[in-house]
Amino acid sequence: MIRYLIALVLVAVGVAVGIAIRHYNFIPLEDKINIVDLATLLVTVFLAIYIPAFLDKQMQNSRYEKDVIIRKIEALQSSFKEVNKLVTECVQKSAVSQTNCHLIINSFTSISNELESVITLVEHCHAKKLDTELTELKTFRRDYKNLVTGGKFQQRNFKYTALTKKDEEIMYNKIDKAICMLIFKVNRL
Repeated sequence: MIRYLIALVLVAVGVAVGIAIRHYNFIPLEDKINIVDLATLLVTVFLAIYIPAFLDKQMQNSRYEKDVIIRKIEALQSSFKEVNKLVTECVQKSAVSQTNCHLIINSFTSISNELESVITLVEHCHAKKLDTELTELKTFRRDYKNLVTGGKFQQRNFKYTALTKKDEEIMYNKIDKAICMLIFKVNRL
């Protein structure tokens, strides 16, 4: 509604300026209309309206899509960080409690679901442009889960060794780096 009002005011101002110039003969005017000049004027007006109204809207929509994807990726990153904290807590306590065992397993379920959500969103919005990165992230998730929950993880008195914690930390850092790179690449799309 405001756009129409602004357009109407601009047309009225243009007509008023045209009438004012017509009454004052200081500026020589021709009675003939040059078709090329008229076409140039129409194209210029069209572009002046089209570029801000439509292209800006498309760019904003694309930005909103990227923001949603990035928020989902950041949530995924947070879930990996939670698993890392839980493993660190277990190493410090020299034991894996049943509560921590269930929290780690539930965290990996959440991670799998979040990763599938990210993959779905990326494929929906940006086709197959990030397939390599997403496949790498899926592989890292599988390897990280096997490292953290592998072996006799669910048995009583399971303990993480210092070597396992070191390997877990290396894998977590790879995942964190891959997620950060994915965020950068989504921003560049």
